[in-house]
Amino acid sequence: MMFKATPLPQSLLAVILFVLVTSCSSNSLKEPTPEEKRATVYYEKGTNDLVAKDYIQALSNLLEAKKYDPKNAKIRTNLAMAYYFRNQLELAIYELKEAISIDEKNSDAKLNLATIYMEKNKLKEARDLFNEVEKDLTFKNQFRNYYNMALLNLKEGDRREAFDYLSKSIKERNDYCLAHYKLGLLYAEEYKFKQAYDAFKESGKGTCVNEVAPQYQMAMALVNLNRSEDAKRKFQEIIEKFPSDRYATMASIQIRKLSDSSNESSKQSLRTEQIKNTDNNQTTESPNF
Repeated sequence: MMFKATPLPQSLLAVILFVLVTSCSSNSLKEPTPEEKRATVYYEKGTNDLVAKDYIQALSNLLEAKKYDPKNAKIRTNLAMAYYFRNQLELAIYELKEAISIDEKNSDAKLNLATIYMEKNKLKEARDLFNEVEKDLTFKNQFRNYYNMALLNLKEGDRREAFDYLSKSIKERNDYCLAHYKLGLLYAEEYKFKQAYDAFKESGKGTCVNEVAPQYQMAMALVNLNRSEDAKRKFQEIIEKFPSDRYATMASIQIRKLSDSSNESSKQSLRTEQIKNTDNNQTTESPNF
């Protein structure tokens, strides 16, 4: 019997783009001009709209911010994300390139641009930018860069490098649940179900503590470890905590399968059940903050 994982919930999708939420003042050493003050107001409104996933209003406000302060790299970066989430990839790429031309040290824009290139299968362009970001030793979001570099290596078929970059991501930020989750999927694909279980357990902590996907994958790892009773308890826990989620339905099905597995051949089939990652490393998450 073969188990295929369902697509991840929106907050656990694979490729990471993110939005700048800091002040956009052009020069903190000088008193901002009236235009810059207006730009800041629109920038903050637009950024809040992005966080709230109101992408139409975000685009409107960020275009106003750009009108008053077109040479502000942070405005251009967030404007690119508003375009991106309105499915205007070419405009998003243009704005990110402009942001980088304004500020050559803008690792945020470089990481987002590299991520879009990776989605478009422009892997060389993506790798060049990821490498540039990796050299920025002061970049606070390096853990996200390492995660996306892992995805790039998977696209290129280099699992060893993918494991290395996922490990680097976790070392940078141990509570980064996406990296733990991806590790769990990779271990499961290699039938290393104890390591998969441990990785999924870690991925269910921190900002992902209320996510059902890691809990479900933990239960499936227990199935593959032939710990049927523990798996049943975990599935039941999912049903009780997430009764309206599709994972609750899937958990009920798995409990029924385990209960029906009374002969040795059925147990052996369950033990060799393999978790598959179905996102192909191409799905894009909404901003991760």
